[in-house]
Amino acid sequence: MAIRYWEDRQAGYVVVGLGRGDLLLEALREVARQADIHTGVLTTGIGSLTHARIHTVVTNNYPPGNEYIDLEGPLEVVQFGGIIAAYQPHVHIGLWDRAKRYHGGHLEEGCAVLTLSEISIHRTPDLRLTRRDLDGSGVQLLDAE
Repeated sequence: MAIRYWEDRQAGYVVVGLGRGDLLLEALREVARQADIHTGVLTTGIGSLTHARIHTVVTNNYPPGNEYIDLEGPLEVVQFGGIIAAYQPHVHIGLWDRAKRYHGGHLEEGCAVLTLSEISIHRTPDLRLTRRDLDGSGVQLLDAE
């Protein structure tokens, strides 16, 4: 299915509609490019997934250690949000599985939409953010361009 989005330029919002089989993170990257969203805030995100891949931190070291988790659906997207900086989304997601267990973490590639996903992005045209390693740790922190 083709990625669909609509924009209210006056209000600064882009609304994205995804369908069955669309890949969530990959679609957000494509929308950021197509709609020329250099910097924006993901204000809402809902939907359902057939499969999800997330990662969470598992140590207090800096940079922290990560654990990657693959989840099989059906999964209900409770909410997600994040920042787009230099056209790259950084998204955290909350999911319920069929046993009503909650899973949350950093969204990774390969999360496939089950029925739909609806996302709103607030464009910030006067703010241009990027991510950089500001402290030599390898952690990419927000910074102004």
